Amino acid sequence: MKSRLLTTVAVIGAVSSLCNFAKAADIIEEPYFPPPAPVIVEEVATGGWYLRGDVGYVFESETDGYYNGWNIDPGVQFVDDVFHYDSITTKGAASFGAGVGYRFTDHLRLDATLDYFKSDVEGSSNCNTQVQQSYNILANAGCQYDDTSKVAIWTALANAYVDLGTYGGITPYVGAGLGFAHVKYDDMRNEIVCGSHPNCPATNYVGFHAGESSWRFASSLSAGASVDITHNLKFDAGYRYTRIASGDAFGYDELDRNAGATGVQGSDNGFNIHAVRAGLRYEFGGSGGGFGKGKGKAVEPIYASTPLYEEPAPLYEEPVYK
Repeated sequence: MKSRLLTTVAVIGAVSSLCNFAKAADIIEEPYFPPPAPVIVEEVATGGWYLRGDVGYVFESETDGYYNGWNIDPGVQFVDDVFHYDSITTKGAASFGAGVGYRFTDHLRLDATLDYFKSDVEGSSNCNTQVQQSYNILANAGCQYDDTSKVAIWTALANAYVDLGTYGGITPYVGAGLGFAHVKYDDMRNEIVCGSHPNCPATNYVGFHAGESSWRFASSLSAGASVDITHNLKFDAGYRYTRIASGDAFGYDELDRNAGATGVQGSDNGFNIHAVRAGLRYEFGGSGGGFGKGKGKAVEPIYASTPLYEEPAPLYEEPVYK
């Protein structure tokens, strides 16, 4: 009887242990994943003011013009004809420029520039009919004017540029500008070379014409590329074409003035200026390309005040029964 009782108690204990084990198997602890710390990514400013400085080379160019023929004969002293001036050549020269601008977006910027160069000028044309008649030579006798002077040109332009994207730190661009040019001629030396005709004088006539100055309309087209030296400092190199409108060139010489001539005698038909330029551009706000980025906008991470480190989860949490 006693052994049966012990056996029954043992069976009841085993069943109870199995039940508790089964309940324990149903306990599922949910894993704890600490939330990641938020990160704020702020774009580096791509807009803002910039300064630029450039040096360049203006290539030789050629234009033409016209001049008034003043009749010096007594009683008929007036402009009796207007003659074509065949060639006015500006020689190659160095140029210098500076400007201030503003970048609006990664691709659009505007600036105002002031550029200067001074060039030697050479001109030539056939002698007009008055000179030929006074020398008693034919029109095809080889008589011509040989003229020399200098011209100083300032251009003040408002320019717009489109940056075409940055590739490995290089940003190509195209641009256009509108503004004004101030053209100032030095006094012109005018020599009449008569030629080999027997009626030509033994000594060539040499006269001096006062140089004129004038403000003129100017426009330009440009293309080039900038290279990132740093995020703010750029090396800029490119080509610029500038069209300068026609204007006054020189006045009358002493012989014509003594015969009553006043005002402007000769004018040019404007200039086509071709130049290559290189310089530095410092952008206070930084540029869209960024140093070495090769694309888009440069960014700099700024971390929020929430720490990246989280306190570890407690070792024990109340079990969740399912």
